[in-house]
Order: sequence, then C-alpha cells, then structure tokens
Amino acid sequence: MTDVIAWPPVGLTAWELTRSDPVSRSVGLIDGRPRTSSAQRSRRLATASVSGYGPDRAGAGYIEMLKEFLAGGRHLVRVECCSAVPWLSPRHNLRNGVIQWTSGGSDLDWYAGGNTLLYSDNRAMNGTPTTNKGWPAIKVDGLPENAVVARPADHITVTDGTTTELRRVLTVARSNGSGLATIRVDRAFPFSGLVSIGDRESIVFEALDMPRAVRPMAGDFAYEWPFREVFADEYPDGWTERDPWR
Repeated sequence: MTDVIAWPPVGLTAWELTRSDPVSRSVGLIDGRPRTSSAQRSRRLATASVSGYGPDRAGAGYIEMLKEFLAGGRHLVRVECCSAVPWLSPRHNLRNGVIQWTSGGSDLDWYAGGNTLLYSDNRAMNGTPTTNKGWPAIKVDGLPENAVVARPADHITVTDGTTTELRRVLTVARSNGSGLATIRVDRAFPFSGLVSIGDRESIVFEALDMPRAVRPMAGDFAYEWPFREVFADEYPDGWTERDPWR
C-alpha cells in the first residue's frame, strides 16, 4: 500500500504549476505530411520553493520529516495547489464556501420554493452557465463593483451544495457597476450554484527529488521541490491518506 502524505504547513517563497502534454511526432513515408499524437497521459508539474524558516521557524523541520515519510520517493504527497498566477488584492477575497447546517448531528437543508438555499461563508456570489463569443463562460453576480475579479489560469469553482466543479479562467474578467461579470472558462459548467474564485485544487504528486538545503549563518534559505502528478489507477495496491501534521 502506498501512503499519500499531506503537505506540511510550511511557507512558500516561490511556486510553479503547469501542465505537461507529451506528444509523438512523425512524418508520413508516402505523403511526407507531419503527424502528431499524444504520447503519454496529460499531467500537472509543480515546483515549490519552501522557506527553511517559515511559520514558527519550523520549515526545515517539517521538510526533513516529510522526506522521512516519503521514504526517498516511494510514497506520495497531496498538495492543495493554488494557480500559478499571483492572486488579486486581499481586499478582493473572492474565495467562497458553503456553510453547513446541522441539527442533532444530521445535515439540515434550507429550501425556498422547492429549491435548495445555499449560505456562503464570504460573499453571495452566484453563477449561471452561459457562453461568451462562442466560449463557455459563467455569469456571476455579487462581486465587488468595477473591479478585476478573475485572470487567466485562476481557479473558479461552482457548487450546488452537493457537487463541486472546478474550471480555469481563460481571460481577464471585470465586474460592472452592479457587481456582475461574465467569466470565460476552459470548459462549460454543468449547473448553476455558489461561485468561488481563487480556490485551491487538491493534487497528488510524486516527488522527483528529495531536496537538500544548507542553512546560512544569517538569513532565510529554501528547499526546492519538483513534483509530477500521479493518478490512483497507476497504483493497483491503493493509497492510504495520512496527515501527521494536524
């Protein structure tokens, strides 16, 4: 059984998240025309530069313990990944979530006119799938007025309270004076719901190297982790999720 270790609470000094789509290229013997085809599975690649100090000056300690759990790369790590682009001004925090109500330990749902009511923990940002110049998009209300609310590669999610779908933004989106914006995305959303912009995506990686770092006599230092996305079906013995930090 392969362990999947949660990423520890360390401080990042740099971050990369990109996609790799290896292709095979050939030339036809008869017509001489070039041909391309997918050579391998599409995967995300990431690089995390981690502060040796970080919160509580514990960064290096966390990293050394993570390396022990990964056993030289035999085990995996789960990282809650932000997009590769710098996020917007903190005053425009557009991350959103559903408030879960319970009664006696059981879920308590709210309805209006037969429809489920969702209560957000930040802004009441609701989205409806649409198109924009032939591209899939989502029309969102409840945004800050007259502001840039999304940029290319930002993560955007929609939830109906049961299912959550994540997409990536294609182009810069600005809200109007009523806090309404149409945000173009890479794939169509299948339903309407509560919107969150700037969310993290949970990805399981294998570490391509066990980094080392030398602590200077003064100043911070960093460990640089290269990661490659992996999938559960590639591990027939299964995964065991472990979080030793919380």
